[in-house]
Amino acid sequence: MADESAEQWPFPRSYLKLCQGFGRALTSELDPEPGDWLWGPSGVEAVTLPTQGRRPEQVLLPRLERLLRLLQEEAPVFVLDYNRGDYACLAFDEAGRSLANVVAPYPAEAVLRAILFIRAERAANVRREAET
Repeated sequence: MADESAEQWPFPRSYLKLCQGFGRALTSELDPEPGDWLWGPSGVEAVTLPTQGRRPEQVLLPRLERLLRLLQEEAPVFVLDYNRGDYACLAFDEAGRSLANVVAPYPAEAVLRAILFIRAERAANVRREAET
């Protein structure tokens, strides 16, 4: 997990912990792109090259625009809202049914949480259908 003595980063610790934990299943599938961040034993570094790789111990922290593209693949309608220090991400299907409603202190974290929630719900539905 994150080193508590680390210097200030351009994102909150909660986003790093999400990308290290539950979000790692998604972020480990992505290649670093310019604008993303990599966190590892040597600290935080910005991804500046289109072909920049990462070492296995590094955690990818995707930029907001990239996560919004991924969310668009999961939900045709979504809203990212800000109110008094919190970001809310609401996602809906074609019929207007709610798929996710999450709040986080950082916009990329809210979107990543929405993606993870939608994927977890879909996986649970597939398991339920397989059991019946």
